[in-house]
Amino acid sequence: MKGFVSIVCRALINTESLSGVETIGNLSRHRTAPVVIPAGNGYTIRFVPVLSGESLAHYYQELLVEQAEKLGLPLSERSRRFEFLKFSAEELLTEEKIQPAKDENEIRRVEVDILLKDYVCDVGGFLCPAGIPVKRTSCFQVGYAIPAIYEGEASALESQFHMRFAPSKMNPYQQPYNVEVASALYTFTFTLNLNKIGVPSTNFGVKDEKKEKELAAQREKRVKGALVALLNFFSSLAFGAKRSRFLPNTEIVSLVATYTKDYYFIASPGNSKNYINATIERKNKFLESLNRLGFKVSDSDIEVYIFDKEEATKGLKTYNTVEEVLSKVIEKAMQA
Repeated sequence: MKGFVSIVCRALINTESLSGVETIGNLSRHRTAPVVIPAGNGYTIRFVPVLSGESLAHYYQELLVEQAEKLGLPLSERSRRFEFLKFSAEELLTEEKIQPAKDENEIRRVEVDILLKDYVCDVGGFLCPAGIPVKRTSCFQVGYAIPAIYEGEASALESQFHMRFAPSKMNPYQQPYNVEVASALYTFTFTLNLNKIGVPSTNFGVKDEKKEKELAAQREKRVKGALVALLNFFSSLAFGAKRSRFLPNTEIVSLVATYTKDYYFIASPGNSKNYINATIERKNKFLESLNRLGFKVSDSDIEVYIFDKEEATKGLKTYNTVEEVLSKVIEKAMQA
């Protein structure tokens, strides 16, 4: 069970308030960010609605917690509460009875101790500053969801007026408020490195053979949990805030997933409808370059799976649902 997965998604999300940034008076503001978009023969900067990558990552880690509970994988008390503090203070180590690293030789020992206490720290990484600092880079990466650059005009922000109701004798408690909502064709990239799950990232220091064998014995479950969480993530896209009364109208209009067992290849960003074709072209050129360098590779060394309701691909094999695409990726990874 190994490999590297990248997924690029284009989703039409209407009337959402998933990523708020602050409250000013009675106005809840939506998060915005500057992006560079083409304009004539050059480029210009526009401030557009965006969805925080931290918000997307938090939801994926919630799904990891659910999988850990189903598969019997370890979780710290904080992660069970969806408080992903990840041993960022010494008192959190104390809560789980982990001794900080006293010198560099103990860094690997502390990393393994944490991985055996908290599955989320395995897949999502951590930074422990207590004693000698110990760091583990996240096995998954996700960025901001931003409006597709070449359809940058297809995004907007608007404040919606509401009135908090109270019975007539409680008139002072009736209060107007405004929630800024956004609509856009969002795109984002998600990658997952299966090779690093359940494997210590520190390649020096003293090893505790017993604990490392225990960690290795859990690796298959750990990879499986990460893959099922990935399927659930893209099947639901249930990340973000203010969903109880601002549940957005969400539709994935296209998605491309790549899987490679031996290389790191990331699909092209979904800034235009042509991103799937661009991914295929880059894949072909990448493999051609490897063959010229003397590596014997074939087309199957990088698998590409496509869901396309935008009808931007011609002559390429596509799947009818996002779930079918993710199932193919999971099947490939489980067989590796």
